[in-house]
Amino acid sequence: RIGSILLQTLSPEELEASLFEVVGLLNCAASNVTDEKRVELARMNLKAGIKASENAAFDTAKVYFKTGREALGSRGWDVDYRTRLDLCSHGANACFVTGDFDSMNELIDEVLSKDIDTKEKYRVSEIKVKSLHSIGKYNESIDAALDFNRRLGLPAPRKKPASKFTIIREYIRVKRLLKNKTAEDIANLPRLDNERYEMGQRMNDHLSICVIQVEPTMVPLIIFQSVTTSLKHGLSSSSSPAFARLGMLLCGPYGKPHEGREMARAAELILEKPGMRSSAIRTVLITQSFCYHWTSPLKDTIAPLLEGFQIGLEIGVTDKACYCLVGRSYHLFFVGMPLGSIQKEVEATIHVMTQLNQGAARLRIILLLMTVKKLRGIEAEAGDESMDCMLATTASTGDVTLSAYVNLMKLEVYILFQEWREAI
Repeated sequence: RIGSILLQTLSPEELEASLFEVVGLLNCAASNVTDEKRVELARMNLKAGIKASENAAFDTAKVYFKTGREALGSRGWDVDYRTRLDLCSHGANACFVTGDFDSMNELIDEVLSKDIDTKEKYRVSEIKVKSLHSIGKYNESIDAALDFNRRLGLPAPRKKPASKFTIIREYIRVKRLLKNKTAEDIANLPRLDNERYEMGQRMNDHLSICVIQVEPTMVPLIIFQSVTTSLKHGLSSSSSPAFARLGMLLCGPYGKPHEGREMARAAELILEKPGMRSSAIRTVLITQSFCYHWTSPLKDTIAPLLEGFQIGLEIGVTDKACYCLVGRSYHLFFVGMPLGSIQKEVEATIHVMTQLNQGAARLRIILLLMTVKKLRGIEAEAGDESMDCMLATTASTGDVTLSAYVNLMKLEVYILFQEWREAI
């Protein structure tokens, strides 16, 4: 009763300030709520859950979303379709972030089973793609993303090796669209106002991460498609990482570091536009890990990567945040920070990643710790994983990036110890 009185008497500003307290009081009396009030209760829990998510309190948000679904009951889709959809979609994301995959999959399946517009299934489809990738089911993640884009009626490449001719052809097309555009010209392109294209861009953003594990030759095609959509139809939150990845290609395999730096700069200028902050973490990770070190000292990337970690935590992108820490830790190693200091940094980083339940990123940091200990002459403790064990794990899981990390650090150790035969 107190919750109902507060709900009716507080001003919108006062209600927003006391939202969690009011919803908590309403939930205490949920068993006595009439059928007419259940929709209002569900909507208030949805509002509280969204606010909790914005504050990165995903465990709390998950409870609010579940309470909201329970308030609507088994006929929730008929009683209040929009609220039920939002409770399931936001709830699935909260479950994903907190590692509750069973509940997440139930919510995803519930939404995907409904005969509704494909665009309304976007949120859970995106979570499905991300969750499959996070547990190493790369093929299934790629299939889910490509299938969604096709259902939207957007072009989607086939999951197969891309020929050099195809890659060069698409690169030439992008170059023609770019003409002589500067970073400022790109950042001043109009905003994308087509919801369908925007969803497709976000899926391409996820695809560009997934395909490298399965078919790396597809990576340029996904990047070119994302950049082309931005140049033709306007900028979205996915445009910044798309141009950052184009910069990565130009700096690395294409051997044009100054052109690549300009694309990285364009990506950062796009971030300054309203509504683009959600892609900040991905952009920082790409530009600081793969672009700027070609033309600037590697030490200049260390502070931005730490800032990227902090941004990622703020916006709830924990996995990318932790990869910023991975990049920062390795860069500290390669710029020559004293090994004792690196070991302390790395051990603290492992503790953070354990708390955040980020196993994949944690493995890469454990590998760095093993390398540092070996170089310091510290014997491995009982139960410590070896580099060879890690390689065996990558062979069974298909994690090609972790395999590259392991081989890189083995090579580093062999060279520093002048074990040339093993290095070769």
